Amino acid sequence: MRDPMNIVTHSYEFMHHRKISRVLVAAVIAFAIGWIGLCSDRINIDIEENADTTTTSNKISDKINIEKSTSETAKNNLLFQLPLCKPLNLTAVQEGIICLPKCDPSVADEGSLHPNEKINLTVQTNRDKYPGEYGKYRIHFPEEEIYLHVDGREYKKGGEAMHPRSVTERLFRRVIAKLFRAGVLDPTKNIINTGSWIGDNALPWAMMLEQLTTKPGKVIAVDPSPMYVNNMVNTAHLNLIGNVCTHVTVYSAKKGTVFTSTTEHMGVNLGLKRGEKQINMITLDSENITNLALLHIDVEGHESELLTGAMDLIKTSRPVIVTEGVSGLTDSNDKKVAEILRSLDYVHESSEIPEICGWNKSCRNHIWWPDQDMKDSAMKVIGNDLSRSEIVPW
Repeated sequence: MRDPMNIVTHSYEFMHHRKISRVLVAAVIAFAIGWIGLCSDRINIDIEENADTTTTSNKISDKINIEKSTSETAKNNLLFQLPLCKPLNLTAVQEGIICLPKCDPSVADEGSLHPNEKINLTVQTNRDKYPGEYGKYRIHFPEEEIYLHVDGREYKKGGEAMHPRSVTERLFRRVIAKLFRAGVLDPTKNIINTGSWIGDNALPWAMMLEQLTTKPGKVIAVDPSPMYVNNMVNTAHLNLIGNVCTHVTVYSAKKGTVFTSTTEHMGVNLGLKRGEKQINMITLDSENITNLALLHIDVEGHESELLTGAMDLIKTSRPVIVTEGVSGLTDSNDKKVAEILRSLDYVHESSEIPEICGWNKSCRNHIWWPDQDMKDSAMKVIGNDLSRSEIVPW
């Protein structure tokens, strides 16, 4: 079977629906830019921020070098050369991974879309509030060193949920970004992000990989919710991200069907015989993914079943694996995860990130290392982050 990472399974039509006048304008702009040359500005930004995003006095100073790959003029010119994005209309019975090409999102005029426009916003979720000043249409993810544009049309449909995510689980984001930037994790290899939700991890990671290498790996974002995956696809198109793939499915120990009782942050209940949504359940091994650097698992207690269906992939790629669990891995599911990974000759003890990672205050992200040599290399880069004495709030 062909490697789905090298296949774009959706065709995208060229912009034949555009008016002839727009094509002529494109030709004039392209000719002018050809003589002038595309400029690439280098911006050095010094930021000093609280590492915990709390009131503690432990502040950090980061030197961020952001490379602007193209000017706004160059970006506009690029849009004339790209095919129009077509809606995917993903469903819960989607077959196979879909990889997204760069395409022209053709966002309608939404009034003021100034990148520096700010909005005072209190994001209300079912468990917490996040008051603050945010970029209304452009969100800064400081650890990945990227800016993510969001669509004004989605803003009143729940799109504001992306805003606090740039500094939520920030220590986890910092650890992953450092590992890729230091070369401990190979940015030319792929990432699997299960439980991807609206793409708050997948999209910044994809953009970061594009910064680090001319041949970035793919980020495969997997979630059981068609609504949230479609939201992520729209944001990927808006940011001209070309290394994201997605699949609406549930990874488990075997192929089958699963029912859910909600459309948001779905928890998998294998015993449920009916529900609001019916979703295909497959093994990760059946996706035939190769060259995996990172497997991030956020599947609400379904970790051991997912790993059982991913044994071949883990044996061949030997990725770093991140799982959510309780502090100290005392939960019965955590113990199953540890047993599976130890049977695959992973380092027996995981590295626990000292940061709350969910509703439960005992929730922690755990990093599992394929061998001691990689763990030793990683500790030279992130050892200080993992040895913090204070637990970072969510």
